[in-house]
Amino acid sequence: MLKIKKIEFIKAVYDESLSHNIFSIANVYFSNYPPILGALIYWKKNNSRSEFTREGEYKFFYNLDDITYFAAVKFPKGTKLTRDQKQELSYILLDERGSIGTYTFKTHPSRRKRFDPKKTLARLNIPEDFDVKSIPVHYGPIIDEQSAEEIRRENPHLSKEFIIDYCYWRYRLIKLHPTDFEPYLKYVDFAYVCYACDQISEKYLIDHLDMVDVSALQYNYPVLARLSSSFKKYMVEELIRNGMEINPHFADEIDTFIEDDTYFSEYATIDLLDDDLFEEDEEKVEFQFFEFDRGPYKWLGSEHLVKGIPSLASQLYDDMGYKKPTNEEMDEQFDKYSKQQISLISAILEPHWLNRYKDRIDWKAACLYNKHLTDEFLTEHIEFVDFECLGNNLSCVLSEEFIEKHMNQFNHDKPVPLIIRFLTVQMYLNHKDKIKVNSELLFQYYNSIGAPEYKQILDLLDE
Repeated sequence: MLKIKKIEFIKAVYDESLSHNIFSIANVYFSNYPPILGALIYWKKNNSRSEFTREGEYKFFYNLDDITYFAAVKFPKGTKLTRDQKQELSYILLDERGSIGTYTFKTHPSRRKRFDPKKTLARLNIPEDFDVKSIPVHYGPIIDEQSAEEIRRENPHLSKEFIIDYCYWRYRLIKLHPTDFEPYLKYVDFAYVCYACDQISEKYLIDHLDMVDVSALQYNYPVLARLSSSFKKYMVEELIRNGMEINPHFADEIDTFIEDDTYFSEYATIDLLDDDLFEEDEEKVEFQFFEFDRGPYKWLGSEHLVKGIPSLASQLYDDMGYKKPTNEEMDEQFDKYSKQQISLISAILEPHWLNRYKDRIDWKAACLYNKHLTDEFLTEHIEFVDFECLGNNLSCVLSEEFIEKHMNQFNHDKPVPLIIRFLTVQMYLNHKDKIKVNSELLFQYYNSIGAPEYKQILDLLDE
């Protein structure tokens, strides 16, 4: 741990001629490390979806839902800190120089649950020959005498009391955050996790792909509501390949289920057990690399304060409460992925990871499904882009300029959904000999095109 002894802030005056809006300069003194002199604290308008600037500085967005502006710290050249150390020290400087906002995970309450899986597991006295698959996944936390007897008839070595207690225990367990119940997975059928845990993310499913039970997962509507088209397609294909019954809820409209990202959206809210048991205080995140008494050196001036930046928790965890992996952690995980896992993860990775693994990811899957693709990212990786797949991407947002620039690289032997989604009158007039579209297709993407453009293009089609 590096021990911060003192932080000095020097007020900076705005200079509109500079590309960065520097509002303070910091000198950081350590008791066990050379001082860092002249760290520039600045804010800037954001122009990409990357978490880092081109110079590698971490962006602390003022609003995670509207990433228009960010604050960052530019360290002096030659500062020998790792990326993660710079991120944490940047946060400390911004917090001391201004006012960091608060942040709450979507799954935050469950991480504060007063349920101790270790102690309650010890009280269960699980029989040595107990098979976690012996109690079907559809049994909930509270089962009646008749259901307990039905299970016992199939498993005479289990007592009725154990069956009742276990059903309640496993339900309480999987209502914890997945990172909290991970050590206890051997005591629960993973099919039950797929069926009843509403906090599992798509990456979590990909990381545990060899354990995923798609027949159970297809009934977990809160999770289905968040899955990408890529994983939903994989799930349906696995159900068909294994001759399993498909959920009647979407069996007759599989294509819509796969392609529509609002399918099951009414179930997207995470359901938490016993709200009155939760503490409301935000989970505190301890610093990993620095020791520092917060507050004594805080800037007291009122000008140019950093206000509203989400807390360090939001920089270290995603909005589902999973810790964001470091480069080293993700490298280790990626090395373990199978070909199928790489294909699935390529569909959801953010640009930082797509770039890091650009020689290893499945670019067809990334171009077809990934919602994080941008003009800037695709331009920088143009040699990898599969325009056949990109033309069928229903999630990413690209500009009219990018589409027009690369119009000839799309396959115009058939309609290109991406082009129709962002079709404008001018684009249609410029390329009407190439673009295949009719009134039916145009109406299909009405919400993307917008009413004014839709009416004008429709009139042109009728001519």
